[in-house]
Amino acid sequence: MVQVAQYESDLSDEVVEENNDLNQNKKVKKKKRSKHWVKEATFDNAEEAEESVENIWSKQYTNYTDHGRRVYYRCNKAKLRGPQCSASIHLLYHADSDQVTVYKTEGEHDHHDEKVRGIDENVKKCIEELYNDGIMKPKQIIRALQTRKMKMPTLIQIKNYLVQYKKKKYGLHKTSLGELEQWCEGNVEVPIDENKAFVVSYKILYDNEEYEDDEDIEEDGNKFRIFISSVRLLNIASMSSHFHADATYKLVWQGFPVLIVGTTDFNKAFHPFGLAVCSNEKTKDFEFIFNSIQVGMQKINKDLLKPTALISDAAGAIKNGFTNIFGSSYNQIMCWAHMKRKVNNRVCQIDDKHIAKEIIEDIEMLQLSNSTEVFKLASTLFIKKWNMNNKQKNESILDFMNYFHNEWLKTNDGWYEGIQVYTPSTNNALEATNRTIKDDGTFRERHILSRFLTIASNIVNNWSIERDITSINGKIFATEPTISLELWTLSYQWAKSTKDIICISNDSSKIYYIPARDLQSISQASLNKYKNKTWSTFNQFTKSFDIWCMEMDNGSDWKKSKCNCPGFFKNYICKHVVGMAIRLKYCKPPPSAKTVPIGEKRKRGRPAKAKPALLVQ
Repeated sequence: MVQVAQYESDLSDEVVEENNDLNQNKKVKKKKRSKHWVKEATFDNAEEAEESVENIWSKQYTNYTDHGRRVYYRCNKAKLRGPQCSASIHLLYHADSDQVTVYKTEGEHDHHDEKVRGIDENVKKCIEELYNDGIMKPKQIIRALQTRKMKMPTLIQIKNYLVQYKKKKYGLHKTSLGELEQWCEGNVEVPIDENKAFVVSYKILYDNEEYEDDEDIEEDGNKFRIFISSVRLLNIASMSSHFHADATYKLVWQGFPVLIVGTTDFNKAFHPFGLAVCSNEKTKDFEFIFNSIQVGMQKINKDLLKPTALISDAAGAIKNGFTNIFGSSYNQIMCWAHMKRKVNNRVCQIDDKHIAKEIIEDIEMLQLSNSTEVFKLASTLFIKKWNMNNKQKNESILDFMNYFHNEWLKTNDGWYEGIQVYTPSTNNALEATNRTIKDDGTFRERHILSRFLTIASNIVNNWSIERDITSINGKIFATEPTISLELWTLSYQWAKSTKDIICISNDSSKIYYIPARDLQSISQASLNKYKNKTWSTFNQFTKSFDIWCMEMDNGSDWKKSKCNCPGFFKNYICKHVVGMAIRLKYCKPPPSAKTVPIGEKRKRGRPAKAKPALLVQ
């Protein structure tokens, strides 16, 4: 066995010089340059002194002396690891008072400016503009800078600068309940600007304090609820009669839900009242957001709201929270889109696919019920049809009918069109707003809570600006339905039809019975059966859609007329209302609605060449 020798360096780690007199190796020490400090200024507190420090100085080290703490700054135009600039400053925090004195060296700047360190200021401004416009990825920023032919920083420089810019714009990564409460207190005042976002109401709870409901107790026990809105959005809320409510996720990195509440106008456009960031989405959280709207009404000196309907999914927390604030005298509207998806997922378990398809078609007809009375009668006939008077033997059909009866006829039965007029039957408008928040508000990035609060304030501010009546592209809250050119054209064509319409006059209005589809008239027997609703089978119920009933006010209030056709329930206006107004000379259609195309439309493909003379083409 041979032992390996130890490594010996050929060069010395220290620079030495030979002393012939003493024959000893001595280390050559570099002579330290002395600095002469000149007193610049004295400030009464530390904040004023630190604000006076310019961006060219970077903190280097700290010394503790008998006079106080001295913080030294170096010139950041020179590299940290290399020859330093002669110019420097330091701050003396006096030990016997709150005063801070700034000292500066007599030497001037002697750093080399041949090569500019870091990112150029113009490039930094461009990066900030790109980031605010939604171009957030470093490689995307590099491509954008290349197209603008600007000085190109490295990929690492862009990443580091984005980290600094996010801290400057959104704040620190971590936050505590105390800091959260401090942020809310700083933004709770009602601003003069109607578009500026502010905290309408907030609640910070530590260690399960003030909890009355066991379902709200979590493992950590700390909870928070913050509702953000603006004066303009609260003014829109004061004009609403029904609420939309839902919760969305994938906005906050910690997984906290964001609660959205709003209403729709007569054009079915969604108008949010604001948004709430909560630690959960249980009954107490939705109760908080509904109560915050009432608090907002008081802050802007408006009457408390008394909504008549709530549109949401089947979540019990939303319904219970709404009932706790506004009482139980309202219509609970179940979103038809959510209900249909649930039914489609369950109906596929039926053995016979043709029967499953027919059941879905019957449910869609049941959804078009124009009143609660009609829906209850039709749902009874629907159950009777598919149970075959208790003679149904197909277990898959029986299982589905039991599920449908318990879930959608007993528990959540507000999914039909006629439950309330001028109220949508789906929550699609709010769901589309949730997507807009993720696409335009956060650009599909999940932000930490402290930063999302700043983003949420910007989102509310943008919502408010969009609804400014002075804006060119403003989303105005419509108080009556808008008649499009397409509807004018359909109404004009319907008004010229030769259908026999039955009219029954009242004191202030008239009731019209209109034959539907291609029917030209209504028999007296069919009309009596329609009025009395004497249906014995579900098929007879479906035939009731051969007649539409319209009630029209006399004179100029014809836009407030009501029709029970599906088109009216979905759009709050239909061709029967507008067409009857044209017939009765209550209004005139625009000339563009009367345009009828001459001849037929040319078909797709290459047109045929002209044939020779004397040949018919």
